[in-house]
Amino acid sequence: MGQGDESERIVINVGGTRHQTYRSTLRTLPGTRLAWLAEPDAHSHFDYDPRADEFFFDRSPCAFRAIVALLRAGKLRLLRGPCALAFR
Repeated sequence: MGQGDESERIVINVGGTRHQTYRSTLRTLPGTRLAWLAEPDAHSHFDYDPRADEFFFDRSPCAFRAIVALLRAGKLRLLRGPCALAFR
C-alpha cells in the first residue's frame, strides 16, 4: 500500500479547515494521537463524520499545518501563523 493508494488517504477537519494527508505520514511519530488516526478502528475513538469521511478536531488549523509539515519533513518551521503558545 503506497502513498498513492486512495485507501491510504485521510481527511482531518481541524477548526473547519479540511486537511488531506496519508496514513503513512501520520504514522511517522508512533504513539501520538495523529498516529492513532491511522489505525483501522480510529473512527470509533475519535470525532468522526462517516458522511464526510473525515475526522474533526476543534483546534487551530494554522498550527495543524505546521504539525503536518513537521511529520512530512522532519523539521519544524513556523514562518508565519500560530504563535508558539497556540502551537504548544
